[in-house]
Amino acid sequence: MTEEKNINIDSRKLFNLGVNLLVAGFIRQKPEDAKKLFKELKQGDTVQSGQLTSEQNGMVIPIKLQLDRSEYRGQFNYPNFEISVKTMLQKFETEVRKDKDLKDLHTLTNEATGGLLFNVPTGVKIGEDINVLMMAVEPVDDTLVVKLMFMNPEQFQA
Repeated sequence: MTEEKNINIDSRKLFNLGVNLLVAGFIRQKPEDAKKLFKELKQGDTVQSGQLTSEQNGMVIPIKLQLDRSEYRGQFNYPNFEISVKTMLQKFETEVRKDKDLKDLHTLTNEATGGLLFNVPTGVKIGEDINVLMMAVEPVDDTLVVKLMFMNPEQFQA
């Protein structure tokens, strides 16, 4: 029998965790390492990216990074991906500047999985193609997965 433990993590902490993971993975490391990480994600791999330690009980939770590009339009390469991630991080930075405590952080919850989607869609136009990148954090087995997801841009048109 396995013992199941529930840990509640504030959505603002999960948001910061995801942002810090993206900054560490794609901004603060050497370009060749960022490209290697991109290649692993592009191949559909879930990449081990760190760990989180519970303040309550010291439990260690592995953190992984995953990419869903099933809705991506156009040529999917590192330069286009990098533009999308940097644009999303800039939008996140703008959101934080407007609301330092992230009191108005909008999230959507996946009732089936307990995952959180941060409702900050980032649209990027490259050539004629528009793509929308969003970030979610989802518990999977004994890990937390930070998911970058390209969404169908048509659902965001007015």
